[in-house]
Amino acid sequence: MYQEIYQTLEETGKVKTAVMLSGEMTGKRCMKKDGQWITDGDVWTPYLEQLDEIEETKVIQTGGVRILTEVFQKSPRLIILGAGHVSCPTAKIGKILGFHVTVMDDREEFLTRERFPDADLLIQGSFEELSERIPVYENAYYVVVTRGHKGDSVCARQILKRPYAYFGMIGSRTKVKLTRERLLEEGFTDEQLDTIHAPIGLPIGGQLPEEIAVSIMAEIVQEKNRRQTSFADEKIAKEILGGRRGVMITITEKQGSSPRGTGSRMLVEENGCVYGSIGGGSVEYEAIRHAASVKCAEVQKYNLSVSDNRNLGMICGGTVEVLFERTGCL
Repeated sequence: MYQEIYQTLEETGKVKTAVMLSGEMTGKRCMKKDGQWITDGDVWTPYLEQLDEIEETKVIQTGGVRILTEVFQKSPRLIILGAGHVSCPTAKIGKILGFHVTVMDDREEFLTRERFPDADLLIQGSFEELSERIPVYENAYYVVVTRGHKGDSVCARQILKRPYAYFGMIGSRTKVKLTRERLLEEGFTDEQLDTIHAPIGLPIGGQLPEEIAVSIMAEIVQEKNRRQTSFADEKIAKEILGGRRGVMITITEKQGSSPRGTGSRMLVEENGCVYGSIGGGSVEYEAIRHAASVKCAEVQKYNLSVSDNRNLGMICGGTVEVLFERTGCL
């Protein structure tokens, strides 16, 4: 299933998975794609409703079973709708922060490379064409900064029908209120509209376009980092998508000051090549050694305490639980 996980991640920028960590079902895995759970058996049926509500990487215990839920995210896309004076610094800061930046506007004279030298994509066209011109992408951050509430409404009704990580809309409270009332009349619910950040940005008192851009991107960064997610190592993804086999080693839980957190992983290939890291040091060394003997999924716990004779000779203290999975068995 790892190939499908990384392929979905390439396509949508976000994927949710879960794997069992206890009992005979250790290593059983599922993933959510296109709103549906893909499972390797009916064993997952009692847990799917609860998994739907989880949006971060962590271990849960339910029905006597321990489950690691993981949310992978990569390549966040910043989609700016409107090419006015606030959009220029927002696009620049977004690019500095590692976003793929798209700017769309219906005014050709505003949408130029001189004004947006850092944008990855400039789309000139009516906002009515948003759904046709901008593909659906789960890890997308929408910034609506059109020149009026009519454009805001056109964008909002299309964005609300697709997945997104963030949706913010600029404007005065009166403008935002008018847009909300119009959308409610069209059948959108209060619950849907409550997901919109409006007025947009953190309240830092900015007046200049550059200051407003800082407040917008600060709020986006805050939202992006609100939940713990799993790091999608590009080297591991490349090897898995290339059909490499080996043992995937994932930190499922840690206590104390171990160097890497839940969701950190590395791939140990059959030929001994290692991609990624679970923190280096003795834990990583022992995990790589153990990988050679792994036949199918299993969980191991490493003690980092110097007060225990079974420790790994480290002084940082704590414990690290690690899941081993053979990629050919998934």
